Amino acid sequence: MAEIRPERRPRRRLGIRGRVVASFVVLLALAVLVSIGVLRQVGRNRIDAQVSRDLDTAAADLRVRLQQVQPTLGRPGGPTLAGVFDDYLRARPARGDQAYLAYVGGRAFAASAGSRVALQRLPVATRWATLGTTDSGELGTPAGSLRWLAVPVRSGDRVLGVLVATELLSGQQHALQGTIVTVSLVMVLVLAGACLLAWGAAGRALVPVRDLAQAARSVSAGDDLGARVPVSGHDEVSDLGSSFNGMLDRLQVAFDSQRRFLDGAAHELRTPITIVRGHVELLDDDPDEQAATIALVLDEMDRMDRLVEELRVLARSERPDFLSVEPVAVADLVDEVGRKAQAMASRSWAVRADTTAVVRGDRQRLTQALLNLVDNAIRVTDDGDTIEIGAERRGHEVVLWVRDDGPGIAAADLATLFDREGRTVRRRTGGTGLGLPIVAAIAKAHGGRPAVASEPGAGSRFELLLPEVGA
Repeated sequence: MAEIRPERRPRRRLGIRGRVVASFVVLLALAVLVSIGVLRQVGRNRIDAQVSRDLDTAAADLRVRLQQVQPTLGRPGGPTLAGVFDDYLRARPARGDQAYLAYVGGRAFAASAGSRVALQRLPVATRWATLGTTDSGELGTPAGSLRWLAVPVRSGDRVLGVLVATELLSGQQHALQGTIVTVSLVMVLVLAGACLLAWGAAGRALVPVRDLAQAARSVSAGDDLGARVPVSGHDEVSDLGSSFNGMLDRLQVAFDSQRRFLDGAAHELRTPITIVRGHVELLDDDPDEQAATIALVLDEMDRMDRLVEELRVLARSERPDFLSVEPVAVADLVDEVGRKAQAMASRSWAVRADTTAVVRGDRQRLTQALLNLVDNAIRVTDDGDTIEIGAERRGHEVVLWVRDDGPGIAAADLATLFDREGRTVRRRTGGTGLGLPIVAAIAKAHGGRPAVASEPGAGSRFELLLPEVGA
């Protein structure tokens, strides 16, 4: 039997907010550590420099005193080195972390009172007693690190004595350590506060991202295709939200178009399918009746084919690739439509396009819209009636129009004439009822609009109003 292994749950990854704050904390912590290290090193350097200045000052003071008495030093009746050392030690009382030790003739002569370190007992003391040149160093003692400077007093080639100046580093090092601890605590508190602020700021900054995710989940689940992300500001997140909203707008247009196509197809095809089904079900063996039924079925099939094609045009009219835009000379377009219209029916045709206007549009779609208007005019007129096709400039717009001598349209029906779902005018015999809605869709895709002027008994004039190039 195969071994059943427990299902492994996917490891929960740290969210964007956590990763951003964690990165911020790591960088800030590194900055704190570097700052503390720099502070410690700078403090140590300053302590070393200060101690060196103190010892150099002590040696310089001794040299000044020696220069003053050098000519008579050690002569009968003159000052002695022991006296010079006494005056020096009285004039320079040592601080708590300082101490002086004087050698005369190779033997310890005097030392600072209250020194925390017994200088004479240090291993280096025997070396100090016999030094012939100035020397310095640092050594460890029970009281801490000790920095020393030994200055010999010479008379010719003979060493008369040595003055050793010392200073403990522990006091200043302890003060530096206390400062570092204090600064560290302050920086830790600042780091904690910065983390809280960063957590809150990251949360506020990611609100649009959460809204974006929520909207995406809502759309993916099919609950609310109209969900949109609130957009404010002008940063990268707001640009993302605007792009997402634009994508949802296009998706909603596509879905709405698809739904209208399906609803329209279901509604428009129901009648011809019912007619075909009824005649086929009642079909008998009479050859004449069979021929008539077949002719009727073929006619209905042709009408269904036109319905599907026109519904497809309406569905595509809201897509970005519906038009292939180019400059279109209006006069040439109207002349071409006029030539095609004359082959459609026996009417009194007139073409009037005395204009040099140019529009940016899809020549084939504009031709389709005008021919739909022409077909509509043919259906409401008889042989010999007049149908005019023309174009003119009106302000900053170009008007393409078709006028007929038909029965006209009641004023109450004009408002819904181009609305496929709300129109009140009955469909003409043999038509699909989608010609004028297609005209409106083509006009809208070109940034224009359709219009109609009509009176019962006085004919109708249908127009396409389009923006002129350069207007």
